[in-house]
Amino acid sequence: MGSVGNDASFAAVAALLRERVPGVRIVAVGRDVGVPGSAPAGAVPEGAVSKGAVFDETAPLTSGVSRRLRAAGRHGVPAQLVGKAADLVHLVRLAGDLDAVVVPGTGVLERARQRAPGGVLVWLVLVSLACRLRGTTTAWFAVGGSTYAHRVPAWTAVLAALGTRYRSYRNAETRDALPWPGLHADPVAHDAVLSRPEAVDPPARPATHAAQDPRPATDGPRRVAVAVIDHDAGPGPRGRLLRERYERRTAALVRALLRAGAEVELLAADAADRSPVASVLAAVAAGDPDDPADPGVATPVAVHDETGGFDALLERVAAADVVVASRFHLLVAAGLARRPVVALSHADKDAALMRRLGAAEYVVPIDDVDVDRVLALVRAAHADADRLTRQLDAACREAHATVHAEADRLVQALGLGAGRSPAPDRARTTVGSTP
Repeated sequence: MGSVGNDASFAAVAALLRERVPGVRIVAVGRDVGVPGSAPAGAVPEGAVSKGAVFDETAPLTSGVSRRLRAAGRHGVPAQLVGKAADLVHLVRLAGDLDAVVVPGTGVLERARQRAPGGVLVWLVLVSLACRLRGTTTAWFAVGGSTYAHRVPAWTAVLAALGTRYRSYRNAETRDALPWPGLHADPVAHDAVLSRPEAVDPPARPATHAAQDPRPATDGPRRVAVAVIDHDAGPGPRGRLLRERYERRTAALVRALLRAGAEVELLAADAADRSPVASVLAAVAAGDPDDPADPGVATPVAVHDETGGFDALLERVAAADVVVASRFHLLVAAGLARRPVVALSHADKDAALMRRLGAAEYVVPIDDVDVDRVLALVRAAHADADRLTRQLDAACREAHATVHAEADRLVQALGLGAGRSPAPDRARTTVGSTP
């Protein structure tokens, strides 16, 4: 799917299926997966490989017709209609070769701002329709979403949901945002990544070098990971202003942490985050242009990006005393590592996850970031580390059990249990993505 968090969910669901279905063959499906020139045949998105998760085959979600239209720059309504019709025919053929299609636990239902239904939700409708036409079972596993600002995307999501045999969600807010009461009895699990082994066997923290640290002792955290997000605050001047203010205040937070004696690491948890990380890093050194009393800080700041995938980000999170993050999958990583975390929440899903992790008091809306307030929360989270660690440990263990139980129900609903003997030419399950 091209996102570290979504790829980690994708791989986690594949691992859950492989644990439960002997001999299962898993086909990774995505818009450009397996398309010549986009990724080697049989490859999976960078960072997607997780413990026990192996994809046997890949298949593109799109047809050759729609790919050629897109490459030619044909984006008008007639071209889109022709492309979608060709995609449906392609998906009908693909569905006929599969026992089941699983939409893995990612944020596929997120479409909060735009009025138009958008690509992801339309793809979900096409997948459901294709599977219905071929009699192939389809399911959603712990999918995520958010509230809808407009009815069109909300009802597009409902149409896709009604075409599936089995559905579950990563939180109740996702399910209850769908304006169809008949869907509100569907089960709620947790994010699929919380099925990883770290949920019950947290990663060991790297050995601290505090004893050899020449800096003076401090009652605050010694190592803070600050994850900078590519903040999409909306179109127009107001959105640009909010984005710039977020980056400026994040830089001020980093300067304040450095002056307090903390070691700071900036994390780019997605490829889109690299540019704002660079902007924040430059602002840390330059200081606040509007405040002569806030000069720059020359202390080196380490930067880590997403190229190592979720596992590498989890290592950086585990090494921190406190984590400040906005991206959902980094908040999940903080839970898995049992690290105190302050969320600069950019979406409903962030606040919902923090509530379920028992850390709701450490949430600040991203557009309301006040440096002094966030700094106080970082210090409070560090002082509260023992209680937070116990709370996060209990939440992760409960989530791990819930996700694995949901996987058992999924396999039963799909008819892919160990007692089943699929026909030789229909023994494949696809874990599909819709980027």
